[in-house]
Amino acid sequence: MNPILLSAATCAAALLSTGAMAAPPEPKPLSAQTRANLEAAMHGEAYANLKYLRYADQAEAAGKPELARLFRESANIEANEHFDREAQALQLGGANSANLEDAMAGEHYENVTMYIDFARQAEADGDTKVAAMFRQIAVDEGTHYEAYKAALAKLSPR
Repeated sequence: MNPILLSAATCAAALLSTGAMAAPPEPKPLSAQTRANLEAAMHGEAYANLKYLRYADQAEAAGKPELARLFRESANIEANEHFDREAQALQLGGANSANLEDAMAGEHYENVTMYIDFARQAEADGDTKVAAMFRQIAVDEGTHYEAYKAALAKLSPR
């Protein structure tokens, strides 16, 4: 056998046998409170991102491009830095099937429970336009649910 190949094979065997090439240990699971805090922070960052984009549109329409730029820059940081770092810490996301199942659960809840309850409450309070909006959004959430369900079915082996 070629001496160089023999030396390389010996080194590889030594590395494998000592565990030098083993995967790093799994990180310690996050506490329930840390997970809850990350989720709350992510909700806040996502809301701020969209709120600042709306403010930017309003500033632009009012002829204030510098103010619009400030809101857009802040919105970008909220979503693409803060939210992203928190999502990584939470280890948000996984296999496509798990992501679809999670999305389906959220959309189903919004479709059949959350927005329906919101609509009933708005109607009881006399806010009929908002109630109608909630009902329309509930329908949209059902459409999202069905789309995710179809995507999941396509992932499943036949």
